[in-house]
Amino acid sequence: MASLPPSLRDTLAYFAKYNYPLTAEELWFWQHGTNYSKKFIERCALSTAGWQLRRQREQFSKKKWLIARQVGESLKRFPSIAAVYITGALAMNNCPADDDIDIMIITSPNALWVTRFFVVLYLKLLGIRRHPVSAFRQPITENRTCDNLWLDTSHLTIQPSSHNALYLAHEILQAKVLWDRASIHQQFLHSNSWVKNFLPVAYSQSLGQLEIRSIRSINPIFYVLNIIFFIPQYLYMLPKMSSEKVGLGFAFFHPTKPST
Repeated sequence: MASLPPSLRDTLAYFAKYNYPLTAEELWFWQHGTNYSKKFIERCALSTAGWQLRRQREQFSKKKWLIARQVGESLKRFPSIAAVYITGALAMNNCPADDDIDIMIITSPNALWVTRFFVVLYLKLLGIRRHPVSAFRQPITENRTCDNLWLDTSHLTIQPSSHNALYLAHEILQAKVLWDRASIHQQFLHSNSWVKNFLPVAYSQSLGQLEIRSIRSINPIFYVLNIIFFIPQYLYMLPKMSSEKVGLGFAFFHPTKPST
């Protein structure tokens, strides 16, 4: 059996933080910064530890996927939504039983805050949206949706920093599309091509045949409406904000814990 090169050891160590052992094929796909062949990796000795927990979490994730797909289908009624993704632990089928369901929503240009207002209201009325963290109560997270990342199609690039670039590269490439009206996923990957510096195999395999289409705002009046809807939502969130980043075309509501 071949010994593992440093980049492959680093890859296994990254996933070990999330109790997620890898098969040889997964190690080939997610390898950090290198492009070793499948045949080479298949000859390497991989640990057999941790698989019981991974299988258990796969079972927990099955129920959450049913909920996620139902929520995704219901969001099709919003014409300003261009694409809906599942992110975080569920995207890797690695959810603990009490985990929530992380969702990324991409809207038409200049429609993010109008759309968010009505989507949040809709999810609250359905009783399936996770409550924000509060000093007065513990939020119910199990099987609740958490729309913690919003982008519009003019702001698809997620800028990394020096301390979280590898984590963001994983998050971008592991995101799973629930539905996509206009090949937004290809645009999303193309807009975040920086991830190939960290995960070259995963990026090239995920990209496939690049096909870029444009999606326009439903109505020019959305530009004004977006500002009008942004201001009160921003003022409401401002006292509670810590690491969150928001703007007219993006909103990153970071969870308190990282996920695979």
